Amino acid sequence: MLAFVLREMRYHGGRTAFSLLAVGAAVALVLVLEGFQQGLLEQMRRVVLARGGDLIVAQAGVENFLASRSSIPQLSRQRIESVEGVARVHPLVLVPVIYERHGRKTPIFLLVYDTAGGPGKMARGGPIAGPREVVVDESLARMHGLDVGDPFVVSDFAFRIAGITRGAAAMFTPFVFVRYDDLLDFYLESDVAGDMLSMPLVGFFLVETVPGGDRARIRRALERADPAIDVFEPLELAGRDVQLGQTLFGPVMQALLAVSYVICLLLIGLIMFAVIQRRARALGMLKVLGFSSTHLVQGVILESLLTVALALPVAWVLAWGTAAVIEATAPLYLLVVSEPAILARAGAVTLILAVLGALVPVRMVTRLEPALACRV
Repeated sequence: MLAFVLREMRYHGGRTAFSLLAVGAAVALVLVLEGFQQGLLEQMRRVVLARGGDLIVAQAGVENFLASRSSIPQLSRQRIESVEGVARVHPLVLVPVIYERHGRKTPIFLLVYDTAGGPGKMARGGPIAGPREVVVDESLARMHGLDVGDPFVVSDFAFRIAGITRGAAAMFTPFVFVRYDDLLDFYLESDVAGDMLSMPLVGFFLVETVPGGDRARIRRALERADPAIDVFEPLELAGRDVQLGQTLFGPVMQALLAVSYVICLLLIGLIMFAVIQRRARALGMLKVLGFSSTHLVQGVILESLLTVALALPVAWVLAWGTAAVIEATAPLYLLVVSEPAILARAGAVTLILAVLGALVPVRMVTRLEPALACRV
């Protein structure tokens, strides 16, 4: 049956190529959705880890960096710095605001920093070097046509763009980096001045420990020194944000993935049904030669598996190209389609679907009459 299937696939090369492209496109949809979901979670993880620090201090009871409002009293810094093993402490705060330009509104996070936790890799321009300068994420710059040197007006308060960074976005929200001196001016002079009492000045502290310090001991000492704070390892806090992302976006993405897998199953079933219809006389002749219905069904399953296996590289190329186009045109999104775990999972599931799809025309195969092959 293997020799027969390979000969038929080679002989009908055009049809085989079309089938590979069709199945590859369906599997590519799965990979793009998987990559989109993984990208969402990876962005949330990176935002936390990119801030640096050996430990991250948050308000007691706060378990996330992005979605929880953390407010720490300024006096807590003295208590944190007095703990043995602490080398340096750097404040951070996240301020959610709405940026509007030319009638288009975009929610953004102002990530305010002092001596650490600022922007990472720069795409253009440089870091903040003077008053009222900001660094914006590339996705925000692309959405609003911003560039280095342009004014950046938030609530009637004018900044100037010093640089444009990459990879500073999470939960569909780009980040804008601001220094603390400019935050105070922003609070006093912008339209949000009336809300100053509700605005936190310190949301988190990045703690650098002395070289070789016992982080677990320092963490316990910090929480004993100030009951108003909780202390996290960066990986731990990033993991909590990833869990939050799975809770928020997981059900929707799983539903979309389920639909995409159903599309794959239906497409494979239709392709195999069409193949059996075209090949009815040849299969009837095999029955005349003594092949049983079981052998023919095995051949159909084998062809379905070969089709899907050969379509997987096509699917990866299509998914990779789609992801590249999406990320180039909309840097707010990250699609991780080359993750080995994603490729392995999608490949395994689609091979199972290949077997299920091959069962669609089983009834037609088992009911084939050998006399069909002898008709003129």
